[in-house]
Amino acid sequence: MALIAGTLWLSRSSEAVDLARFPLCWAGVLLALDGAVRKLRGASPLANAGDWVACAAAGVVFWDVFELVNLRLRDWWYTGVSPSPLWGGLFGAISFATVLPAVRLLIGRGEWPPARRRALRVGVGVGMLLISLAFPRIAFPLAWIFLWPICEGLSGVRMPLRLAAFGIPLGLLWESLNWGCRRGWVYTVPHFEHPKLFEMPLPGYLGYLPFMLEASAALALLDQLRPRLRAPALLAVLVLHFGVDQLARGRTDVSFAPYDSRGVPESVLSLEHRTHMGLPRAQQVAAQGWQSLTDEPALVRVWIEKADSR
Repeated sequence: MALIAGTLWLSRSSEAVDLARFPLCWAGVLLALDGAVRKLRGASPLANAGDWVACAAAGVVFWDVFELVNLRLRDWWYTGVSPSPLWGGLFGAISFATVLPAVRLLIGRGEWPPARRRALRVGVGVGMLLISLAFPRIAFPLAWIFLWPICEGLSGVRMPLRLAAFGIPLGLLWESLNWGCRRGWVYTVPHFEHPKLFEMPLPGYLGYLPFMLEASAALALLDQLRPRLRAPALLAVLVLHFGVDQLARGRTDVSFAPYDSRGVPESVLSLEHRTHMGLPRAQQVAAQGWQSLTDEPALVRVWIEKADSR
């Protein structure tokens, strides 16, 4: 908890800390969860370094799948990304690596009931993915749940619905640590731009319920695959991640930080700090107005709201 509190306090005055706020805070969350689980249950489901590495690597692959899907959906955008492709990719990998360890600590290692009609489950999941890609403005919710039946079908187990109860608290924590972050993300979800809690539209939190089951099913699949995985699998994870990251840099990464602010008017810097839209766009808006931007209209609306509200 001290790591979380210290990071949040220092991020108010240090840009360097604010840029690293999300993974630093989530490191604190994982340490706190692990300690609580050990105290309450007597042991942690992440009992050794191998458990942590396997779960973290699986988390990177798990989230990279959604990043690939978002290249079509364009429902969330990253701000304050590192100008260095190497450091930007490493930051993303570290951040993505926190997802499944948190879920593992919450749900433990249960004996889950067997899944019936496994091939049908996989087929349903693939169908969900194809529909969401074909009709992204209408069927985008399917993009958040298609891995659930696929992972259940491949792993051969069914996740109890009660596990979904962890989804909302985890989602609230996830979104709150991103709120106002120098390096974070914003949403432009079709038809659900308002109202918002943090950056997430309120209806979006309902998506954390099936997402929790999806992440749990991914862990069940990891448990099935792990005895057959070897060290080169980690290299494959890194190759996949950096490949996905390079694709995203030109499409869903909308601003970069830190940047050289010497000689930039204070009004422009203030606009950029309020919106995280990037220095070039802030300079363009200051000189030519909002109507000069050619970005996604929903994204421009997000920036205008941030400029007016802070």
